[in-house]
Amino acid sequence: MMRSSRDYLINDFKGMLSFYEALHFRTTTDYILDEALSFTWSHLEPIATGQLASPGHISRLIQKALHIPQHMNIEALVAREYISFYEQEDNHDDTLLKLAKLNFKFLQLHYFQELKTIT
Repeated sequence: MMRSSRDYLINDFKGMLSFYEALHFRTTTDYILDEALSFTWSHLEPIATGQLASPGHISRLIQKALHIPQHMNIEALVAREYISFYEQEDNHDDTLLKLAKLNFKFLQLHYFQELKTIT
């Protein structure tokens, strides 16, 4: 069972990346999760460095995740980067993409107005 799950995860870069991000919430005594983090890193790193063939937008997403885990990053920047990533996906939903871009622009406007009020 574990073997087939591992094989499936290796072939699913999005699942592997999600698992990698989730592993950053482990505690100091989670030795099995430490091993899982090493496992995911060793399989994502070749994609990020271009050693394994993958579309460029996927490599960039993985590079950024390996450099700074998503939960430690600035939320608005992560959202903007993911919008760019999602736009390049073959099976993206145009309506969802437009809504995400509109939401991001509203968020930018809100931050701009807050800065204007403060200064």
